Amino acid sequence: MRISVRGSAPCDLGPVRAAARAALRPFGLHRDAALTIAFVDDAAMRELNRRHRGRDRTTDVLSFGHDLPAGIRGAAAVAHLPRELDGGLDLGDVVISAAQATRQAARRGHPLVREVAFLAAHGALHLVGHEDETGAGYREMVRLGSAAIAAAGLVPARAAHHPVRRAVSR
Repeated sequence: MRISVRGSAPCDLGPVRAAARAALRPFGLHRDAALTIAFVDDAAMRELNRRHRGRDRTTDVLSFGHDLPAGIRGAAAVAHLPRELDGGLDLGDVVISAAQATRQAARRGHPLVREVAFLAAHGALHLVGHEDETGAGYREMVRLGSAAIAAAGLVPARAAHHPVRRAVSR
């Protein structure tokens, strides 16, 4: 999977890319799939959150992907994703507030790269239909995100220490 980056990354991107790939690996994506991770400041994130979710505050991560049928996720969602004219598969964008990630890492007492990797994996999971608006969905996403950062070689955070703000826009 190709992962492009926009903006100024606040940490080493190797583990971040690895975590996003690990989060999506179980869902049968082809090697030509593409994902963009964009890093923005709090003002830009606040504006995106206000415009797309109606919440006038910053957040840590937002995902912008294809509209998927309700209730499908993972491999079933991947099967519904449209191909580009050249046959490629653009999953969408994961937008991360570098400043919010920095604050959360400090508050949780773990390295910034781990926080950013978790957020990238979390956002990538939203692009294939996973949700965190229900308790069960939230717990599943924390479990999958923690497994992804572990696969990327980062020590996973315990689920209780990784409350990601429920932020997704599709």
